[in-house]
Amino acid sequence: MWRADAPAKAILFGEHAVLYGAPAIAIAIDLRATISVAKSNKWILNGDEFDPKVNPHLGQLISEFGTLQSPLSISIDSEIPMAAGLGSSAALSVASGLALSTFHGRNPSTETLARIAHKAEASAQGGRASPTDTSVSALGGAVIVNSSIIKSLQHRWSIDLDGPDGHNHWDVHSLSIPTSLSSIPVVIGFTGKSSSTSEMVEIVAKNMKNPSFRSSMDAVSELSSHAINLLSEGDPKVIGEAMTQCHSLLKNIGVSSKELDDLIEAVLPFSFGAKLTGAGGGGCIIALSDKPEECADAIKELGGVPYVTSFAENGVEILT
Repeated sequence: MWRADAPAKAILFGEHAVLYGAPAIAIAIDLRATISVAKSNKWILNGDEFDPKVNPHLGQLISEFGTLQSPLSISIDSEIPMAAGLGSSAALSVASGLALSTFHGRNPSTETLARIAHKAEASAQGGRASPTDTSVSALGGAVIVNSSIIKSLQHRWSIDLDGPDGHNHWDVHSLSIPTSLSSIPVVIGFTGKSSSTSEMVEIVAKNMKNPSFRSSMDAVSELSSHAINLLSEGDPKVIGEAMTQCHSLLKNIGVSSKELDDLIEAVLPFSFGAKLTGAGGGGCIIALSDKPEECADAIKELGGVPYVTSFAENGVEILT
């Protein structure tokens, strides 16, 4: 039997603005998805018989990293909440790729895992998928995705995708974060309400026709670009202030919600800063805090689900 796991992701800066030319800055967090594969005389998924051909997402990964001709028993165990904007599907795709390929005696590079997982994600999402989630799950640490190469960063790979909206190009970079920042606990607060990326992207596109929304988006883009230097410097207080400022701007472009705003207001007294993470409308907030338990209690009091976690240095890895 082979087991592999991969981390969730949270976007620190650049959600939505990445579609308008700004870099998206994401971090891996230590909520992880684990997949185990073992030889079997029939296809099994979490104890139940299944047909990989009618599960196109998993079926494609099995075809890419192994073979549909040799049945396996597959077990999935994930700490990452689904439909919460934390990249649960991407983490499972990347972990599946490593477990399946290792089982079949292959040793794919991190880049190969990220590329094929992104291809599977795009296929499952109708041809639309940013490589941010799969790249973060594969690499770990901090990842910056941009429409062109950022020379001051470590460039990892370029990804192109032809989809229903035309041709897309992304450059994926890694950023080393000082321990002064990476040692700070990360608190996630899940509203319990799922978030639809496509719906929120459409709302933003409509709002962008209004000059005041466009002004806020320009400010989000500028802050996202500036945040790359802030992360390199590693001062949690400065990063936290930038996160809180970013949330105010995202609120101005119409992607927050009462639930998200209430959770942020509740955790701010116990954190360096907080903001929504991901598409918005629902999903999660992220806070940097040296008082994580107080943050978690504040989230619980409002009916949210807290996750006290940390920056994840390790991306996808084999456990056994």
